Amino acid sequence: MKNFLKYILKILAVILISFFGIQYFSDSGLRNLKNSIYNDWDNILQGKINADVIVNGSSRGIFGYNCEIIGKELNSSCFNISFNAGGYYLQQSKFDIYMQRNKKPKFIIQNIDLAHFQKNTELPNEEQFTPFINNQSIKSFITKYDPKFFYLGYIPLLKYNQNLKLLKKGITANFSSSIQNENDKTFDGFSPQNRAFKIDYHNLKKIKNYKENIDEKKIRRLVNEMVDFYFERNKDAKVFFVWAPEHKLRCDEAFPLKGKIIVDELNIIKNKNKNFQFINMRINDISSHNEYYYDTFHLNKIGAAVFSKQLTNKIKNILN
Repeated sequence: MKNFLKYILKILAVILISFFGIQYFSDSGLRNLKNSIYNDWDNILQGKINADVIVNGSSRGIFGYNCEIIGKELNSSCFNISFNAGGYYLQQSKFDIYMQRNKKPKFIIQNIDLAHFQKNTELPNEEQFTPFINNQSIKSFITKYDPKFFYLGYIPLLKYNQNLKLLKKGITANFSSSIQNENDKTFDGFSPQNRAFKIDYHNLKKIKNYKENIDEKKIRRLVNEMVDFYFERNKDAKVFFVWAPEHKLRCDEAFPLKGKIIVDELNIIKNKNKNFQFINMRINDISSHNEYYYDTFHLNKIGAAVFSKQLTNKIKNILN
């Protein structure tokens, strides 16, 4: 009986070692997958970015701000840490993680819009954290949204249990880097979207929701807190809050009172703080051209290039 138990324990040990080996192999493949969100996180956590210019935002940030153009025009290194589908709280959390390992940026570009003020109750796109669940910075962040992350990293392959495609992708990434879809690729954190324009009626409907439950004092206080967030972490930085262009179909809708309050408060802060600038590009020549968008709220690859060049021209004029 004793020998039999030893035999079973040996088998279990071999299975556990094998499972941990497979998990490590997949994690390593994802972390080293060039031009991917996983490799971007790995470089952030290893302190390899250290960019002069940091771009932050949600989906409009990651898809709209071309770091190659911004960096070239400003003669500086640039990296986009935007959190796709993430409200302001997630964007701030990612910035804090970035600052733990990387040097302070000279310039911070924060995309701002009505959606920016939504606070996530769930963690979007949680698979991006899969290879990093045991990293303390990541773990302390993601467990705030789901307690399962407390134990997923200690049971082999459990974190891949409901996403076997990601496990396969990670293993395959060790042998080939050509496994990503074009629109999933990132370049210094920026993800260019090669997509044709299509009207997103669900986003257009959201504009009307912003007309309800207006608490002006709360909105103004939150705007100030968002600006103060960056100066509390880097008092010497130049901070630019930017309202990126929106499609004419959105601009044709009556601008909600909430938006007017946000714009007004940002302009007030701008007049008080020489290191803060608000650049409102919500309506400009880009707004009238379908070929620059993939929906009414997001720029495509072409639109991002045009916008990024226009934005940096404005920033250069301000700096000069």
